[in-house]
Amino acid sequence: MKPTHFAAFMLLFFSTLPFGARSQTDILEQEIANVDAKLKQRDEYIEKKEDRLRALKEMLTRSGMTDRRLYGINRELAAEYRPYQFDSAIVYLNRNIEIARRLGDRDLRNESHLTLAYLYCTSGLYLEAHNALTHEIDSTRLNRPQLESYYLAQRKLNDELSLYSLDEETRQAASRRRDYYEQRLLETMEKGSTTRMEFETTQAIKARDYNRAEKIALMRLERYTPSDHEYAKAAYMLALIAEMQENPVKMMIWQARSACTDIELAVRDNISLNKLAHSLLTYYGDAERSMRYMRIVVDDTKFFNSRLRPWQDARALADIEQAYNSHKSRLDRLNRIVTLLVIGIVLVLSGVVVYISRQRNRLAAARTALQSANEELRVSNGRLAETNAQLRDLNSRLIDSDRVKEEYIGTFLMLCSEHIDRMNESRRHVKRLLRDGKIEELRREYASTENQQATLSEFYNLFDTTFLHLYPTFVEEFNALLEEDARIEPRKGELLTTELRIYALIRLGITDSTKISTFLRYSMSTIYNYRSKIRNRARCARHEFEERVRNIAITH
Repeated sequence: MKPTHFAAFMLLFFSTLPFGARSQTDILEQEIANVDAKLKQRDEYIEKKEDRLRALKEMLTRSGMTDRRLYGINRELAAEYRPYQFDSAIVYLNRNIEIARRLGDRDLRNESHLTLAYLYCTSGLYLEAHNALTHEIDSTRLNRPQLESYYLAQRKLNDELSLYSLDEETRQAASRRRDYYEQRLLETMEKGSTTRMEFETTQAIKARDYNRAEKIALMRLERYTPSDHEYAKAAYMLALIAEMQENPVKMMIWQARSACTDIELAVRDNISLNKLAHSLLTYYGDAERSMRYMRIVVDDTKFFNSRLRPWQDARALADIEQAYNSHKSRLDRLNRIVTLLVIGIVLVLSGVVVYISRQRNRLAAARTALQSANEELRVSNGRLAETNAQLRDLNSRLIDSDRVKEEYIGTFLMLCSEHIDRMNESRRHVKRLLRDGKIEELRREYASTENQQATLSEFYNLFDTTFLHLYPTFVEEFNALLEEDARIEPRKGELLTTELRIYALIRLGITDSTKISTFLRYSMSTIYNYRSKIRNRARCARHEFEERVRNIAITH
């Protein structure tokens, strides 16, 4: 099984079960909370979008720009505006058509006309789309990608006409043309492409093969992250499939996920939020949240400035507004009832309060004396607890210090003894070479640093072994103080790395970078950089990090 097919299978498995270990209802609540959180940041996402648009527009004003470079920037602007503001996308596509005419580049002109035609189709400008596809584009001279775009636009146009035309004959003719262009698309589109997967999903839905449709949609979804617009489209398609499967909870989960991506990308043509608002009203009766979502949808629709979208939104808005007003009327009636009940309760409680106040005055003097005594006892207990904590901490540190001293005194005496033996052996070796007149050999031996490096490595290995004997959990506890991707693991055959050795010395109370650099034979700046780098990746505050290192393995 290919990796992408396996991933899609797993996604399908967990989507048809209760979304993993949690129930679908729990997941839906979390996704709705995510939508609310994203909406709170909506203005920030829109400002980021505007920043990108301003940056692209500023590039247009630079001198020395060629027509092809202007075409490329306009194409980026049109792509940015396409889900954001319909009429602005039209402006930049028309500019590109003029540039393509100046350049005499038929491919660029066809590309812009095809993009414009599809945009007209999605916005209800069917006559303009028909004129662009019929009078501006010669389909016999299109390359394969452009021919695919042409078939997509023709299919979209005729699909829209079959749905929204008021004339039955026109609808039937449009349906036949749609089926024709669907067949041409199947012959043209590359297998495995995103466009083909979207098309095959739609075909499976029409055939009521919802399991296959869901599998293809999940494979498409797996290609993207929740920060990609294609993710929102795939999630919306999964919501449609769940609706066909009569699973409203799963449908709203995918609607919410699609809406989150649209909000984050500042998509103003946001059908997912519209559908989610209507679903929340239909299945949960959440009129207040539905109305809040629809106000945002209507605001986005006005900004997007498409002809078709306001008509689509109006139907959902009317239902939601009616339910919201009904919900508000019920709340008003309930408030009046509750108000009367509260007035009655207040009258009863007033008599109770008078009685209680008399009893309270009698207890006030006794309570004051008791509180005073309790306060004195609390202060005394607090001081005693603080003193006990300080004593426990001091005792733990003394025990740890004694243990370290005992271990390192023994190690120090052993090192001294070995050093004396080595000095004696070296002295005898030198005498022997001098006696035999092997001065050059002696000079070569003392010019080499291998023995020094070996001795130093042996010393560090002894230090590492002794330290880890004292604190066997040091590496694990030290890494627990760092962010996960900053954790340090010694290589095979290595006990401590340089960074771990620096903080091992700090654990032993050697915090002066000068002493550490002398011990490890590194420069002061290197030691400082190591310490700063590690502190910057700490999970706690930087100024607390080394204090926490000094407390590793101390038992309180």
